[in-house]
Amino acid sequence: MLKILRRSVQFATLAVLIAIPYLNLKGIGILTGSLYSLAIGPVWITDPLSGLQVMLTTFSADGTLLLSILLPIVFSLVFGRAFCGWICPQNLLSETADYLRSLVRIDRPLRLRQSPVPRYAVLAATLGLTVLLGFPVANLISAPGIISVQISEYIMAGMVGAEVSLIGAIVLIEFLVARRVWCNFVCPVGGLLGIFRMPKTLKVVYAKKSDSCTRCGACVRACQLGLNPMGGRIYPLCHNCGDCIAACKKAADMDNPLSFRF
Repeated sequence: MLKILRRSVQFATLAVLIAIPYLNLKGIGILTGSLYSLAIGPVWITDPLSGLQVMLTTFSADGTLLLSILLPIVFSLVFGRAFCGWICPQNLLSETADYLRSLVRIDRPLRLRQSPVPRYAVLAATLGLTVLLGFPVANLISAPGIISVQISEYIMAGMVGAEVSLIGAIVLIEFLVARRVWCNFVCPVGGLLGIFRMPKTLKVVYAKKSDSCTRCGACVRACQLGLNPMGGRIYPLCHNCGDCIAACKKAADMDNPLSFRF
């Protein structure tokens, strides 16, 4: 049930991104923008990374901008990186590549050890360059923003930009070379969202004393990012997709030792 719900949210998000340019072409402006900054009527919702870059390039911040990044920040403080696991269109593409790759049944040549350090290094480098160049550098490698803009460009103008080559490269690398490279090691959007955590932020919790856990490893195999929920310390990499919980429930067939908790 959890996986069906997540898939529904993912495809609903994709449907909205496709609907926006169609509605705008017909003069309906209830929804405008992209995943960089989206307007629902009079309410603006801005990706915190995009908003931060505006502040760094203009050395100012008005109330409208601060309010527009507040909702995503509060969402992350409550639900963790659920945007990445439930909404981000790049994650949907990567999951699709993962599924197609599993049908081939040939191992990828590289197995990389998960660490948030490379992602924070990319985030710091892009923000540093943003200050130096006076240009939102991170937007050049913001996969969800690029996908949403390119969908709009294609529908409204019948063409796509060179940025779409980054999305193709991500999918190819993850299909042929190593699993989930982008989310684990590069994505600056996920890197920034991972910072917004507090003790009560939603998390996957493993009941160590649970009699129903046979340590079968189903949760580890189900994890898109190669994390081990039984070992703890899966944050800030975990994006709360819930696949490990669903796999555990199916394998245990009784009280689930894995669960979401605040």
